[in-house]
Amino acid sequence: MAGATGAASLLALKPGSAVAEAASSVADSQGRKDSTHPPHAVFSELPLSAIEPQGWLKAYLKKQKEGLTGNLDKTGGFPFNTFGWGGPGLSDVPAEWWSYEQTAYWVDGMIRCGHLLGDKELIDKASKQINYVLDHPDADGYLGPKYLKQESRWPHVVFFRALFAESSATGDARIAAAIKRHFLSSPYSHSAPREACAIEAMLWSYERDGDPALLQMARDVYRRYETSDAEFNISPAMFTDGRPCQAHGVSYNELAKLGAMLYAHTGDPDYLKVSTEAYRKIDQYHMLVDGVNSSTELMHEVDPLESHETCNISDYSWTVGYLLMATGQAEYSDKIERACFNAAPGAVSEDFTALQYFSCPNQVIAAHNTNHNLYYRGDRTMAFGTAHIAACCPGNVNRVMPNFVSRLWMKDKNNGLVVALYGPSKVTCRVGERQQEVSIAEQTRYPFSDRIVFALSMAQDTKFSFTLRIPAWCKSAKILVNRQPLERELSAGTFVTIDRTFSNNDEVVVILPQEAKVTAWPMDGIAVERGPLVYSLRIEEEWQSLDDVAEAARKAIGIYFLAERYPGLLSHNVYPKSPWNYALDLDPESAGQKIQVVEMDWPEEKPWCRSTPPVVLKVPARRVIGWALDERKEITQQGEWYHPHQLFTRQGEFVFTPQLPEASTMKLEAATETVTLVPYGCAKLRLTIFPRARKRA
Repeated sequence: MAGATGAASLLALKPGSAVAEAASSVADSQGRKDSTHPPHAVFSELPLSAIEPQGWLKAYLKKQKEGLTGNLDKTGGFPFNTFGWGGPGLSDVPAEWWSYEQTAYWVDGMIRCGHLLGDKELIDKASKQINYVLDHPDADGYLGPKYLKQESRWPHVVFFRALFAESSATGDARIAAAIKRHFLSSPYSHSAPREACAIEAMLWSYERDGDPALLQMARDVYRRYETSDAEFNISPAMFTDGRPCQAHGVSYNELAKLGAMLYAHTGDPDYLKVSTEAYRKIDQYHMLVDGVNSSTELMHEVDPLESHETCNISDYSWTVGYLLMATGQAEYSDKIERACFNAAPGAVSEDFTALQYFSCPNQVIAAHNTNHNLYYRGDRTMAFGTAHIAACCPGNVNRVMPNFVSRLWMKDKNNGLVVALYGPSKVTCRVGERQQEVSIAEQTRYPFSDRIVFALSMAQDTKFSFTLRIPAWCKSAKILVNRQPLERELSAGTFVTIDRTFSNNDEVVVILPQEAKVTAWPMDGIAVERGPLVYSLRIEEEWQSLDDVAEAARKAIGIYFLAERYPGLLSHNVYPKSPWNYALDLDPESAGQKIQVVEMDWPEEKPWCRSTPPVVLKVPARRVIGWALDERKEITQQGEWYHPHQLFTRQGEFVFTPQLPEASTMKLEAATETVTLVPYGCAKLRLTIFPRARKRA
């Protein structure tokens, strides 16, 4: 393979060929060559430098900077307190591949967040690791720590995304060339589990360089992956078999995107089918109400106590972005918003200083002994802390919202603008055939508001296509152009394109009315949704710092952790201070008549605050008699995820969120109460899948 690759790398590009088309790029406002459009993709990313977060999104990223993203080296312990990728090797302890994976997640989130905010401190901190790698290649072009060269190339997949972001923000010409040389100068096969995800970087470099050897290498790696004995049988055949699976959630999401990426460059529908079928499978068998698939660490079929690893919020939303670009289907935008507006804020503390390893729609207690999932059941995996049993989630959580912001705006094949996701922001780029510069300010408090205003600025009239999304949940959307209704059908779940010559100070308004609805879930459970948001019971929370009880907690879980190595490991226990055992007196047919929507005044910097939620719902409910916390002295737990059938018995003091009561035997208080539901992301303790007070006939 090495010889064929070397020869192919010398091939010249023919003008007008598919390869040349893929290598062409659209200049941004500085004329840089860092925005590309794969020939078969419907949408493509804009340069990171073109997008500015505004409003609550900017405030959220600032909170990230002040919390975990800017301070993980101080609070997260190993491996974040080492050189990471910024030195000859991790300090103090023997290197392991996962240490580089975990620091790479953090660097990627940090550099993207830094550039979006224009924050020099974040940029400088992340750039030290990026520049060290770029400045210290091996003689053969290999990038990264020596330890990984023959051990594992999976961490490179993660770290190279930080290089993508740096290139997108700065136009650094070294990066695409360095990644190309890293791949083409090496005979490494990328055949081990998850290493096939290197296809992502191969294709990224191919888009910018046009060397057909990179595309051929990506196709060769995929072919080997198709026929290999893949990790937990996560293979194209498994993605398309239409059956539920018990796969590792992160691996599933990382590998499922590869077909869509290859389709964008080749147009081969067989590639795309693998990716689209993989996500139909998730929707059918594994999707939780907050918008992310079950993954603890393995995927399971859905019930009210199924949870997901926080890593998967980032990996799922990142992967689905590739399906959006490949297909141009609005459903993928809806999926990204649901994950980022619900699961993402729901898994972190309000100040972004602590996170859960496992996060669940139903978690009425979150402490050091309350993990109700089989994987390490009874430990502190569902508590809020700065470090966990593995440092992947503390690193990966920093990527979610920067990735979301970086894909708010995209381009279509005709150099028109696409509002791929909605959120307060500003975009500045060149559009249309004449590459004229426009700026558009998106003024909104979406998803807490149904009104989105686009204010256009330009030096001269500009003809371009402007594409907007009507989410699948919206049945009565309106679009106004300079206060005049857009006279066309606005179908739910589609993109709508406005082709016209725009002028300075033009205004486009999108109105997306949100209606409350009740959805059905397993065990006769129901959930309440409104627009892109899921709503949870507001439970009064008591946050207890574990500084006061650290010694007891260490004794309880000491066989699993070294507290000295992980100084932020024990952070908070969160206990319920108000009743939570409610059944909702709602049914899908008449829910809209019984749910009262109350829009609140809320500070822009605190959209996900339990005490000042932007919107609350008032709903009728009845207390469930005898439905209480599940307290146990002995439990069965699973140890490592890669040994799912190895179970262990453990004694101690454990308390868990209980399963929904059986509908046939559930007893209810006679009195009906009105309870308050808040957006899922505002509730760190929450009940989201409720029993229904009215039994089915």
